[in-house]
Amino acid sequence: MLNLRTLIKPVIKLKQKEQNLKAKTKKDLIVDQSQIIRNSSFFIILILLFSSCESKHFHQETKDIKGKWLSNKPLEYSFDVKDSTLAKVNLGFVFRNNMDYEYSNIYLFTKFTDPKGNEMVDTLQYYIANPDGTWIGKGMNTKEMLLVFRENLQVKDTGTYKLKVWHGMRSDKLIGIEDISLIVDQTAD
Repeated sequence: MLNLRTLIKPVIKLKQKEQNLKAKTKKDLIVDQSQIIRNSSFFIILILLFSSCESKHFHQETKDIKGKWLSNKPLEYSFDVKDSTLAKVNLGFVFRNNMDYEYSNIYLFTKFTDPKGNEMVDTLQYYIANPDGTWIGKGMNTKEMLLVFRENLQVKDTGTYKLKVWHGMRSDKLIGIEDISLIVDQTAD
């Protein structure tokens, strides 16, 4: 047999909760909301930090030029391949220049050496400004753009691969380049 008291008890508890909610002032609600926002912001920042720490590249190496690059001073990069099943990689450069750079393009001379000592020499030209003089790339005072170097390059040998890069511009001292990074990405093949 149902007792009237057991039926009314949940209703009484619900009314008490309602009264407690009504008793909260606007100040209490603002404090609660700001605490929720603060906690949410903390977790969002943590997620961003952890996701940005992970590099999406097989290898990335930056050479700081500090605005002056001499033509007889090559940038030297290297990366190790420990697994011969890596097969193919894409190579590229992240090129960062400031407003002091005087040209709309850049010539690069490269020498790529595999672990067995085989060399591949190349001359590259990249346009870094449009014909109207506006810079290509992203950023305000320092522009950044990705320059594709080699796609689907076979790296069948384990060991250290080396790359030397010289600029091939008319000036011996090239002004306005902040840094150049070598990016090595594993292909999907």
